[in-house]
Amino acid sequence: MNVVDVHGEVYTGMARFVAVPAELGEIGILPGHAPLLSGLRPGELRITQPDGQTQILFLEGGMLEIQPDIVTILADASLRIADIDIHESRERIKEAQSTLAKRAVPAMDFARAELELQREVAKLHAYQRYQIQEQRGGGTGNYNWERPALQNVPKVNVQELED
Repeated sequence: MNVVDVHGEVYTGMARFVAVPAELGEIGILPGHAPLLSGLRPGELRITQPDGQTQILFLEGGMLEIQPDIVTILADASLRIADIDIHESRERIKEAQSTLAKRAVPAMDFARAELELQREVAKLHAYQRYQIQEQRGGGTGNYNWERPALQNVPKVNVQELED
């Protein structure tokens, strides 16, 4: 199993079971699964390792490739569930709902607000499930999710890209 996002490799290892947020619903993957390509929607990736430990990661979308002997995920972005800022997510949800409630909103702003709302709601649900698992003592194992600091990252003016 390999998970990669724009910052590099996120996870590499063996898996007994993987649950992935595919575009048309969650896909459960066992060894020997039939080949498949699918887009991913925002949601949590759950990896059950051979020792029974579960790794949980939030994906903001991407692509999934399943081969009988390997699963590859190319994520748009990924985030440890424990690193989700629920207060920031709630604020973004309010902003998106406000935009969606307006009648005279440009189609692009409306679509952007819908995607933002879906992503932030998925983050909140993933965080809530994570908290329940932690309360039950089912931690996320000892995988080191920390990544090296980014170097030579180009500065991008998002507003210029949108215009």
